[in-house]
Amino acid sequence: MGAGGGAGCGVGAAAAAAGALGAAVAAVYGATLPAGLPGGDAGELITAAYELGVAHPPGYPLFTLLARLALGLLPGGTPASRINLLGSLLGAAAASLLFYTALRLSGSYAGGILAAGVFSFSRLTWQWSITAEVFSLNNLFVGLLMALTVHFEEASTAKERSKISRLGAFCCGLSLCNQHTIVLYVACIVPWVLSRLLKKTELSLGHLLKLGLCFLAGLLPYLYLPASSYLNRARWTWGDQTTFQGFLTHFLREEYGTFSLAKSETGSSMREMLV
Repeated sequence: MGAGGGAGCGVGAAAAAAGALGAAVAAVYGATLPAGLPGGDAGELITAAYELGVAHPPGYPLFTLLARLALGLLPGGTPASRINLLGSLLGAAAASLLFYTALRLSGSYAGGILAAGVFSFSRLTWQWSITAEVFSLNNLFVGLLMALTVHFEEASTAKERSKISRLGAFCCGLSLCNQHTIVLYVACIVPWVLSRLLKKTELSLGHLLKLGLCFLAGLLPYLYLPASSYLNRARWTWGDQTTFQGFLTHFLREEYGTFSLAKSETGSSMREMLV
């Protein structure tokens, strides 16, 4: 299905349609942005970006740096409104990637619009895509990995599969610089890609090493945590990452519980929530 479903729809046409859909979603999100500071962790994340401090574990260095960039580049009055806008743009990009994936798999524009529309305008997705939160960036990475998966499956040559797998490995590492729940998706996609490469006898030790290096390169934004902590210029920051143990404590979310990736108002355990 991945190899043949999108045959009737070229990559260029699919990308253009995805861009148009993303613009439409961004327009709707933009019209519903909160005027000021939303709830949740938004206040802390905005402060971390404004002060160049460190947010709560695992630190969210990629979101912090993107939000800091948004403060200087995006229009708007307050820091809150500009980072809210950033969240909406990331959410719209996630929608366009979901549309692109569905279109390439099915060859149906209507199917892509339905998939992206149902996702983007579901209550929780919409709610958390118009605030200064990390969720829309996480959705963007899931959408990106989905699109790369389709391209990997459609690739006709070993060289193309090698290139896409290296890019995917980098994106997997980079995605973990945001919300760690994406590990549940990475844990599915990585074994699948490796098994496909192995089946095609394209998984050499050298290629495996390159994939590992690409993954580690994606984690480089975490260097921001000790750098911010060492400079100590933020009036508000979380923890001390100037030591390796302090960095590990933050990165592994030991204060929350490393394997506690989600919480529930009913007190359900992570295992019960996954089931």
